[in-house]
Amino acid sequence: MKVYEPKNIRNLAFIGHAGTGKTIFSEAILYKSGAINRRGSVEDKNTTSDYHELEQEKGSSVFSSVMYAEYKDTKINFIDCPGYDDYIGEMIAPLEAVDCGVIFLNAQNGIEVGAEHGWTYTSKMNKPAIIVVNKLDVDQANWDKVLDDVKSQFGNSVKILQYPVKTGNSFNQIIDVLSMKMYTFDAEGNAKEEEIPAGEKSKADELRNELIESIAETDEELMNKYFEAGELSEDEIIKGLKNAIKTRGIFPLLCTSGKNLAGITRFLDFVVDYIPSPIELPVYTESGSTEVSTDASKPASLFIFKMFSDAKTGDMTFFRVHTGKVRSGLDMINSNRGQSERIGQVYTVCGKKRTEVAEIPAGDIGATVKLKTTNINDTLAEKNFNVVYRKVEYPNPKVRTAVVPKTKGEEEKVGMGLNNLHSEDPTVVIEHSQELRQTIVYAQGELHLGVIKWRLANRYKVEADFIEPRVPYRETIQKPARGMYRHKKQSGGAGQFAEVHMLIEPWVENMPDPAGLTVRGKELIQLDWGGVLEYVNCIVGGGSDARFMPAILKGIMEKMQEGPLTGSDVRDIRVSIFDGKMHPVDSNEAAFKTAGMMAFKETFVQAAPKILEPIYELDIKVPEEFMGDVMSDLPSRRGLILGIDSEGKYQKIKARMPLAELDKYATALRSMTQARATYSAKFVEYQTVPPNVQQELIDAYKKSQQEEA
Repeated sequence: MKVYEPKNIRNLAFIGHAGTGKTIFSEAILYKSGAINRRGSVEDKNTTSDYHELEQEKGSSVFSSVMYAEYKDTKINFIDCPGYDDYIGEMIAPLEAVDCGVIFLNAQNGIEVGAEHGWTYTSKMNKPAIIVVNKLDVDQANWDKVLDDVKSQFGNSVKILQYPVKTGNSFNQIIDVLSMKMYTFDAEGNAKEEEIPAGEKSKADELRNELIESIAETDEELMNKYFEAGELSEDEIIKGLKNAIKTRGIFPLLCTSGKNLAGITRFLDFVVDYIPSPIELPVYTESGSTEVSTDASKPASLFIFKMFSDAKTGDMTFFRVHTGKVRSGLDMINSNRGQSERIGQVYTVCGKKRTEVAEIPAGDIGATVKLKTTNINDTLAEKNFNVVYRKVEYPNPKVRTAVVPKTKGEEEKVGMGLNNLHSEDPTVVIEHSQELRQTIVYAQGELHLGVIKWRLANRYKVEADFIEPRVPYRETIQKPARGMYRHKKQSGGAGQFAEVHMLIEPWVENMPDPAGLTVRGKELIQLDWGGVLEYVNCIVGGGSDARFMPAILKGIMEKMQEGPLTGSDVRDIRVSIFDGKMHPVDSNEAAFKTAGMMAFKETFVQAAPKILEPIYELDIKVPEEFMGDVMSDLPSRRGLILGIDSEGKYQKIKARMPLAELDKYATALRSMTQARATYSAKFVEYQTVPPNVQQELIDAYKKSQQEEA
């Protein structure tokens, strides 16, 4: 295919909630640009994007899909991104690779969670954005509701560039306030330009004046001209609008029906004329500077934004070229790892169709076969061209599950499959927990977990069960206790003897020295599992040799990883060793390690032990109509509401919840709010579990110990 200069390339990400029609809109673009001669449909499972077997099974997008159209001597790359919150990683990474986000709204539903995410991340990444109100042909289309939502959620920087004459089945006309013309679309989406009807002229004039005033406000020179002349020339309007979009001063709103092809050519015209090309925007580096600009004359460099492995299409790595030209056989350096990579064949990609090309120039998007040591978020550059591009920041996981193979002995196979999935989707986080003795998978939601399970079975040919994950409880004490243990073993030859006396206390910061004891030395140990152990030497005289203190500590530390209540790690304890006995022949480090371990075990249970559980802080974003259900549900999950704030039509609840309850919350919240609420969670602290919960946990641990015995 033709190699395009950076100035003739446009890069877009189609983002928005599931059901806004992004996939069918993509088909319409490919059809109207001549890339395909027959449109597919989701029902017939033959669209260019959503080509994966799993997507066809579900009837909605699961993976981002790269496509392109050639239109008016311009290459338009666009990436159809899934809309559900569970697949947010497949939206964030493509957005980093493009120059503009296209936020889709369903004309029936207005702003939904996916649109909120699109707005948030385009802002966070400082990307221009345009808004497309799609599906204006459906009977329930509600233009006024959409405008109310947009105004309350996105603010006055959103400007109407097009509006429908009618909505519903009769939608086939839009008023364009830029050209001040009405466009009527036939069944093939061909536009007939007409004068604006008299009944619409006043409304169109008002919107145009509002647009021109907003354009002037984004540029001081234009503002002065506008004040002096009371108007702007057509050239000034075009130039001012392009700059306002580029600098995020204005967010244009357009009208379409992807299904009926209405507004598609006007959308393409707008993209070519007003969306910035790669050379007009800064390229962000890891340091936050914008010194690198898109330039085909510089040494080659690229950013990896997607990897995907599929039995039919093979292993593919997708990239955005920022400088130079990337061609087959090019030797590059992974700037993040310092390792060399040789580029194999390079392709342009349109859905599952890939076309080998000689080179991918700066500003363009391409793909290659899987690389050896390169992952998503890596930068590749030619030797001596030192650059590292800004990485994608992924959200924290929301749900977790434990994974066990259905067939014994396939643990390694499951582990390899999970690691491959993490490489392709960094929002999949894998932990091989020694503490919990489980492999834990963290994900964005139940739908996300379902995709992980499906891909393990169908791509990596390993069946796995997802079971309830254990909770990393902690144990500590509530009062001081003294105890001792004598270890004596004689079985012929040298024996073992050690006696250890200790005081254990709950540890708090800046606590006074232990009463009645002489402190000879202290060691404050930050435990790997959180919390501290303060180890105090209070031995006076020759009861036991100081050289055995490290062995006693070793025994204590070993026992602290298996608390008596639930077998959980112990934290926040002060142990003072104040007496002991030894034998000149039979005492050794092993004996004192055992004595220290047993003394700690027996004394711990006399110190009013208690169980601590991890507590997470939640930020829950809920549509107003579901607020009551969510609020009343939180206490039933031992949730504590900290505060409530409002954001447009959403309410934001800040709450705390134990991890044991949080594991089940994503599914419940989805059910309560018709999948329209979302939340984020982060660990904050450990707190004491309620007495009834503690007893349940102790009983469950005892039962499991008996079953294992």
